[in-house]
Amino acid sequence: MTIDKILYRLSKEIIESNISNPYLLGIPKRGDLLAQRISNNLSGENFKHDLGKVDYLPFRDDLDKNLEINILDISPENREVILIDDVIYTGRTLRASIEAVMYSGRPKSISLLCLIDRGHRELPITPKFVGKNIPTNQDEYVSVFLKEIDNEDKVEVT
Repeated sequence: MTIDKILYRLSKEIIESNISNPYLLGIPKRGDLLAQRISNNLSGENFKHDLGKVDYLPFRDDLDKNLEINILDISPENREVILIDDVIYTGRTLRASIEAVMYSGRPKSISLLCLIDRGHRELPITPKFVGKNIPTNQDEYVSVFLKEIDNEDKVEVT
């Protein structure tokens, strides 16, 4: 199954989930590109939503604490937020992203959408929308290549 087909299916799942007033937030560097593609799919179905990206880096517990904290461009207050990332692994990036959303306002709900779930969570975080589960060993690495950056769409496990 190609990445575009997976994203189309995930877009349909969002529509069918009866989420009201959705706010799609991509997690850079590839989650924001996936969010844009999903947004395009949703717009093609006349599904109203907003799109943005979240700066999670100031909220990471393993990075320099002196990074500037930015609020989201659109308030998440009383919105149903969908955080979008390429790969979920330990859950730490998503935890930091959730904290960044909460810093900007209190959403009605936060759901997670990941293209690839590779397992090995360190935190109790489970995505609501999953493109593909790829069981891996701890020493393996999952790489997502996207045509916007890498000139091709593919997923590799090395």
